[in-house]
Amino acid sequence: MKKTKIFLSSLTTTVVVLFSNAGTALAQITAPDIGQVGGSNIETLIINIGNWALGIAGAIAVVFLIYGGILYITGGEKGAESGKKILINAIIGLAIIALAGLIVRVVIDVLGA
Repeated sequence: MKKTKIFLSSLTTTVVVLFSNAGTALAQITAPDIGQVGGSNIETLIINIGNWALGIAGAIAVVFLIYGGILYITGGEKGAESGKKILINAIIGLAIIALAGLIVRVVIDVLGA
């Protein structure tokens, strides 16, 4: 029961943080803003595809976080081990996705500006 309370409180906090920052984050990476960096339509298209890919990868990672948490809580001993591995890998995946977005943004700013 203690694991359930800890997980639910951390999940609630994560969801609140994600949704409270979503408007700001999405406002910063919308296509028209990024499209102003380069002059060609191909650059804008590539940037838009990259943004969509990072968004989809982030959504998949969040789904795995939720799945791993549920498995960790309800899976017994084997499920707890499996859920812990899924949670760790999902967190690593989110970190890689965030860093990839940051690296792309820095490269665009350095080369495009």
